[in-house]
Amino acid sequence: MGNNLTKRQRQILDFITEFTRKHKYAPSYREIGDHFKLNSPATIYDHIKNLQNKGFLKTSYNEARSIEIVPLEINWSQAVELPLAGLITAGEPIEAIEEKETIGIPVNFVNDPANSYILKVKGESMIEEGILDGDYVIIERNPSPQNGDVVVALLDNAYATLKKFYREQKRIRLQPANAKMKPIYVA
Repeated sequence: MGNNLTKRQRQILDFITEFTRKHKYAPSYREIGDHFKLNSPATIYDHIKNLQNKGFLKTSYNEARSIEIVPLEINWSQAVELPLAGLITAGEPIEAIEEKETIGIPVNFVNDPANSYILKVKGESMIEEGILDGDYVIIERNPSPQNGDVVVALLDNAYATLKKFYREQKRIRLQPANAKMKPIYVA
């Protein structure tokens, strides 16, 4: 099952999950469109089809409200131990401190265990990405992040923060996913 969801696919999957939990039946395509202000049924269909192809949903052909969430299969018998590297702020940068603990993670949660580690999130700057205070995030080392990637940014070789990465003309913008917070700019 592919885990590479776009932001919109994640939002639609979350909406379908919450709607189904609340109402005990799946939303219609029209209800999905209304919620996300999408007028084109083809756009909604494409999102649902992509979520099906990635293994998150299944539907029945020509049947109303037939969207079903496919339960995520977590195989704890095939877990990897990743180091808990400490706290990361989703807010103001704090001093990066490494810890010596490990956490067991299902192997299908990690693409590259040798280059991955876990951080505990402190703060609320990433709440619009679903990353909340107290959450644990799996980080994979990547020297070449793409625009929009969530990254651990090390500032002044001492202070770390969790933000969305954007390369601009003459600087890097570290963007919080919280409308109440301002970005950090790095030359």
